[in-house]
Amino acid sequence: MTVTTGSPVHGGYALARPEGMGVLFVRWALPGEVVSVRLVERKREYAFAEAVEVLSPSPRRVDPPCEVFGECGGCQLQHADYPYQLEMKREILREAFRRIGKTDVAPEIAPPLEPLGYRYRGRFRVDGEKVGFHASLSRRLVPVSRCPLMIDAINAVLPGLRGLGRFAKVSEVQVASDGVRASAFFPGVPFGKGMVEHLADRSGSVLSGARFEDRSWGEERITLPLDGISYSVSPRSFFQANWRMNQAMVRRIGAILGESAGARLLDLYAGAGNFALPLAAKVREVVAVEGEAWSFRELRGNVRENALGNVRIVRSSVETFRPEGRFDALVLDPPRAGLSKRSLARVREIAAGKVFYVSCNPATLARDVRSLSDRYDLATLEMHDFFPNTHHVEALAVLLAR
Repeated sequence: MTVTTGSPVHGGYALARPEGMGVLFVRWALPGEVVSVRLVERKREYAFAEAVEVLSPSPRRVDPPCEVFGECGGCQLQHADYPYQLEMKREILREAFRRIGKTDVAPEIAPPLEPLGYRYRGRFRVDGEKVGFHASLSRRLVPVSRCPLMIDAINAVLPGLRGLGRFAKVSEVQVASDGVRASAFFPGVPFGKGMVEHLADRSGSVLSGARFEDRSWGEERITLPLDGISYSVSPRSFFQANWRMNQAMVRRIGAILGESAGARLLDLYAGAGNFALPLAAKVREVVAVEGEAWSFRELRGNVRENALGNVRIVRSSVETFRPEGRFDALVLDPPRAGLSKRSLARVREIAAGKVFYVSCNPATLARDVRSLSDRYDLATLEMHDFFPNTHHVEALAVLLAR
């Protein structure tokens, strides 16, 4: 059927309302286009479709820079010019606060960086001689020789990942880089001499090491600069893939926090210390809370390596953490599901004067900000584009206690 699309929707869709069908979410279309679509899935009150022909294109439509765009499931917005991508994501964030947060706020767009060549971390699928990503809405592997979102050091490793099926049952590899060299992690795969020799021969000097399930080879860890801090992680650890944008986010929070020699800062969901470590220079004490074992190990190592005497680390989930004393500021960077009811109760109990809430999900961010609205006012809402050319929306909300 032929439809005319309306507003952008989170997930990389454009909204349409064909007569007699209700709501239709159209992939690969932009707002304001007339497209011929193929129905993919139909529910009781809504349906999903894919654009198969663009009959009247948006003036913001461009040729995608990747030859497998539309087949690979990694990107959803390469067909839109980059300024328009930012506008769409800003509108998606605003609509989430209208619909879920029950407040009309106009988010600011943080200064963007390069929309290509920004990823310092990537997760690749491996199938024998093939290396790539899953197809859109499928488990089928789409082979790639390079990914335009990755930095050069990661793309240089890809030839060495082909053919690993001859040595072990490899289905996935996680690659991380400091911008010059790269390291890899093979989940569930034991160390093997043949596999290591293959990697060394085909990846050259770019791949400095790898972590297997039972042991490491070479230099497993990478070290990234973070506002005067040396941030060391292994490729199996989570860290923000768009490292340059992450550095900008840290600086932004630091600027809002300001210098306060007597203040105490609490960092929940601290990970390896992405916010706790660089912000320690601005306050008297930082308490960093992390419950996951591997991330806590990385956090402890980073505090030790940077000799940060005013950072105290606590291994605990947010739900079971028992705060001691008063905190002037609180940093929250929860997973996509946002804050649980017990976590929200903990935030109220902590009662910090200022809350920095970093989110990768507009819906749960809007929900949680509304839940805290009896104690906090929303002072700032910003869209930070950590993942250009994809549907992901990262945001920073600053809340001030009443």
